[in-house]
Amino acid sequence: MAPHDEFGITRRGFFQGVVGTAVAATLASRRVAAETMRAKVVRVESPDVWKGDTRRPEVVAAMISAGMLSFTGEKKADAAWRQFVTPGMRVGFKLNLLGRPLVITAREVTDAAVVGALSAGVKPGDITVWDRKPEHFGSNSYEAGTGKHGERIKMGSNWHDAMFAETSGGQVPIERIPVEDTDVTINLPVIKDHGGAGVTGALKNVAFGCYRNHRQAHGGNCDPYIAETYEHFVKTTKTPLIILDATEGCFDGGPAPQNSQTVWRENAIYIATDPVALDVVMRDVILGKRRAAGLPDKLRQCRHIETAAARGLGVADASRIDIVTVKV
Repeated sequence: MAPHDEFGITRRGFFQGVVGTAVAATLASRRVAAETMRAKVVRVESPDVWKGDTRRPEVVAAMISAGMLSFTGEKKADAAWRQFVTPGMRVGFKLNLLGRPLVITAREVTDAAVVGALSAGVKPGDITVWDRKPEHFGSNSYEAGTGKHGERIKMGSNWHDAMFAETSGGQVPIERIPVEDTDVTINLPVIKDHGGAGVTGALKNVAFGCYRNHRQAHGGNCDPYIAETYEHFVKTTKTPLIILDATEGCFDGGPAPQNSQTVWRENAIYIATDPVALDVVMRDVILGKRRAAGLPDKLRQCRHIETAAARGLGVADASRIDIVTVKV
């Protein structure tokens, strides 16, 4: 008889119980802290992002650098990046390519972020730029292989057969890349509306971009599925930084817009560590664009953001979100 069997519990079950209790205590304390803590979101904007229909890479890079300095308080960009990544880490950059060809994580944004990680001492071979669905890759977005700075660009949809998020609709497996190929995930979402969840941002880019969702995932405006999977993600791996690409976005027809008339140039980059606070700020921008266009309000569809806040994943109270604007 194995140890603990006489008490009706296996060794594996015993240790899972201990770990589960510790995780539950951590989450409980995080929920209490989330009720009083403040969040910071840095918005970097520039009128010089575009040259015709092409983003100017030097401007985008300057925007990200300025945002990192403002967010961290550091005087040099490499020091700012070292607050989140360090030599020896395997760093993943999670893209959002679903809205191709109109609204995706821009290559200029990704390239600047990769250069930032390199400046912190991360090796090119330890950087993985990825998204979940192979069909979202191609000549009009990203191609799998080696990037211009030596980073790996990978397609996902390879599920971890032993790690699942427990959701109200059942178990969903996590993508292998953030678990097996990387130590930290830097989230690179875009600013889009969504027909079900109201908006697509930092939370949804992980929830639907890192898990094999089930039929019920879109039910109830993707609530509580988004909060449930994001909560599992932060228990599974580190997510130290979010860089949201708002150089261009869509305010209607998302998450895969087909009408270029609903795409606009926001000419901004957002830096944050709190996905809830960032999504609150992003939601306000999208809802403002919808009001200006005479479109229906989607606030009630976005309740997954408040559900995530209730689970201790961040700050949803706008009065406790400090928005810093930087101009480049």
